[in-house]
Amino acid sequence: MKLLLAINTSAGTGHDPALGREMAQTLRHRLGEKHPVQLGWGCGHREIRWHASEFARQNKHDSVIIAGGGGGTLRAVIEGVGDSAGTGKLPAANQLRIGALRMGSGNVIARQLGVAQNPREGVEELAAQLLAKITTHCCVIGCDANNHPATLYGATLGGFGHLGRVPKCLEAHHKIRPRFHRFSANLLGIERLTNVEYGLCLAGLCARAAVNPERLDTVEVRQGEHSERFPLLAGALMNFPLGALPFQPGVSVEDAELSLHLVPFRSRLQALGLVACPKRNARAARRFQITRDTPVTLRVLNRDTMHFFLDEDPIEAREVTVRVAGQLAFVPGKNFQPKNN
Repeated sequence: MKLLLAINTSAGTGHDPALGREMAQTLRHRLGEKHPVQLGWGCGHREIRWHASEFARQNKHDSVIIAGGGGGTLRAVIEGVGDSAGTGKLPAANQLRIGALRMGSGNVIARQLGVAQNPREGVEELAAQLLAKITTHCCVIGCDANNHPATLYGATLGGFGHLGRVPKCLEAHHKIRPRFHRFSANLLGIERLTNVEYGLCLAGLCARAAVNPERLDTVEVRQGEHSERFPLLAGALMNFPLGALPFQPGVSVEDAELSLHLVPFRSRLQALGLVACPKRNARAARRFQITRDTPVTLRVLNRDTMHFFLDEDPIEAREVTVRVAGQLAFVPGKNFQPKNN
């Protein structure tokens, strides 16, 4: 077994290189000399993607990549793995396993897989699980956008409509006020702060939509022979339930299935109540179950591109098709409860 610990130094509020060296040494100590550990640094998702791609390309059997960051860092790792394959097929469990640490802002997959909040404890857990050969298969989101030559991948969440605009807005906010962001993260905890920021930002965007509904994307949604058009207030692409969102996807992270929930705009009052009355709006959402054979295509009709995100990364496209790209083997934490338990 060969292992890459890929640390995103810009994830969350930033990480000291000493922490990465310490965690790499922990892995070497726990796994033993016959399992070499490589430490890869990256300041941002692009560098992490490159590290993951090169490692996966050079190690096509019994390899492990541990993502030290948040949801965007994990997505960068998966995209790097996809780059290395070059066939459109994701590697099997005997070729590659992935671990996720809670070192970013959301850390949704790592939390879902029961990984410890402290990254030092998380590394210890993942090392023990690797030695015990414990894995679970997680569904991977595939996204084909008209202005991107290759498939985009995700593992956690996609956002559309005004929800899809939130990461871009927060990215600008954090860049303008980095000290305030670090202070707030230290005060509330980075994961709790992320939920608060998402809620406040979404509420502000919806208030602007209530004043001027023309800000909304009008979309055409197609699945098979079915097609419909409507102004889109907000939408979420999910592969397991999230406590911060009111939608009930009816699938777990281990299912090779996705659930898309789109909330059409009906009134200014509804837009104002999106965050205040989330369950009411969730009940009014259009729901699409997505499998390998039943992708869904969204196309914006009233502007050149629409804003959306995959695992915290902002993206723009005129048309996007979301589908199940496959499954990857993940190393869970010790507190993970499999679906069949």
